[in-house]
Amino acid sequence: MRYFSQLTILIFSLFSCKTNTERIVADNSIQLLIPDTTKNKRAQLDLDYIEHYSQIAKLLGFEDLKKGVNSFEIRLWNDFSFVSINELLILKQIDTTYRMTYCRLYFRHFDYENENRNRGWNAFKQPIVDSSFSKTVLLKKEDLNNLNLQEIWSLRSQSELKISDSVDFSDCYTNTIEVADSKRYKFMRHHCPSGYFEKLKLNEINKFTNYFQKIRTLANKTNAIIKQKY
Repeated sequence: MRYFSQLTILIFSLFSCKTNTERIVADNSIQLLIPDTTKNKRAQLDLDYIEHYSQIAKLLGFEDLKKGVNSFEIRLWNDFSFVSINELLILKQIDTTYRMTYCRLYFRHFDYENENRNRGWNAFKQPIVDSSFSKTVLLKKEDLNNLNLQEIWSLRSQSELKISDSVDFSDCYTNTIEVADSKRYKFMRHHCPSGYFEKLKLNEINKFTNYFQKIRTLANKTNAIIKQKY
């Protein structure tokens, strides 16, 4: 297995593996579990999304998950094609307690404050959060009864599955999960998972979607989500 240096952190030790997920140990001793980019266009796009979400997190003042966290943190990203709105759900452990944070993010596709910047500016690679709304709730221990937190480490990104390049959906949504603890960081992205599952019937897609929806259900149950007003 070959490894690449697209990540913006210093990598000094590489470990081979029998799966198609890269296991990389960075200078802060955090194991990065990211899809293998070897002859894999979808995994190369995953790297672009990792950087995209890292920049958004920095704009919002959140920690860089690739550097690890003291306890445990899950981030769910829900992106919509051709819409400048993203949803972010964060399930974070702080000591022995858990909290759920919901963020609705509105992005600029034109920088009105700096017209010169728009020449050659890529809104994906250089995101600007125009406005955002957030809400945080504390969770009770029993709220997590139906959520196996360790199961998340067994989920797989779409780019790790055996899917022909001829199978593709352009206008759709993208669901992404990032998870980190004090030793590991993992990234999993599925574009149009319902469409791919309907076409391919891959259990790994269904497993990812079910876990994603479990956290969404928990957020709804605990009234963490800010309802969209039309």
